[in-house]
Amino acid sequence: MHFLPKANPLYEHIPAQKINVPDILTKLGKGGFTGYLNHSLPSFESCCIFAKGKLICVFSTEDGRDKTGFEAISMLFDKIVNSGGEINVYRMTAELAMCVHALVLGVPLFDGDEVRQVDIKAMLTRLKIQQFNGVVHFYTAERNAMIFYRNGQPVGFYHDGAKAIESSPEESRKVAALPGARLKVLSTKPIEELMQYDLLQMVNIGKLWEAAVARRSQSRETGDKVAETVKTENDNKRLADLVEDLVDVAVAYLSRQGREVIEKRLAEAGGSKILYDRAKTDTFLEQVERDAKSIDDQARIDEMIDLMKSEIAGRLAV
Repeated sequence: MHFLPKANPLYEHIPAQKINVPDILTKLGKGGFTGYLNHSLPSFESCCIFAKGKLICVFSTEDGRDKTGFEAISMLFDKIVNSGGEINVYRMTAELAMCVHALVLGVPLFDGDEVRQVDIKAMLTRLKIQQFNGVVHFYTAERNAMIFYRNGQPVGFYHDGAKAIESSPEESRKVAALPGARLKVLSTKPIEELMQYDLLQMVNIGKLWEAAVARRSQSRETGDKVAETVKTENDNKRLADLVEDLVDVAVAYLSRQGREVIEKRLAEAGGSKILYDRAKTDTFLEQVERDAKSIDDQARIDEMIDLMKSEIAGRLAV
């Protein structure tokens, strides 16, 4: 997951399934919004970055699988439709939106190097000379701090305890000085170049949303069919096992003829599924009892029928 600046919130902690996300993206574009919309779930994150109403970037990531552009929007919509999640929207300046772009899609100049092994003074001098656009990110397992750059000059500072973009580098220096602190330097294009790209004009987000909803419906239908198939298979196995138990009981009291009685009476009644019906089950057992008495009226027929009732009740709860 990316550490992004959460200054100037427009919306926070909005349940994603309660809003029309394509409508929100369209309204942000038409309203000339600058900043980013963030969607999050456990192990998933998506970021839609705007600059003066242009959707310059959509980035989605899940378990190390990153997508951008069209694929990122589809991935975002699928997650919202199927799993919900939370929406946050943060307003900022165009130069900071450029820096957020660097955080999610920037080219790494340093990528996890230990701060103590880097000549920080020389690095900052080089960034100034190269008119660097992007972010310098210092971090440990517990702390994060960033310096935002435009044309080689710092334009703001942010850290994990900040509620706004700050003008002092003090906290960045503190994090950089922590034991084990690491460094990322992420470069991007000038905001003027990034704004030449507008996904809202290139992609029909309404159609992408409809496709995500359709995929969910199709998935549910498939899941229901699979569940029904599994249930049917389980029911058939239960019935087959139950019939075999009834045969075993009948054979124990009536020898080989016991199997013939059970199979004959079930076939006449309409098959083993009648055992799910209490009335039909009672009729079946009455017929079995009469047949058993005609075969051997000295056998313990009442005991046999009681055992059969117990088997049926135990397996099918009829």
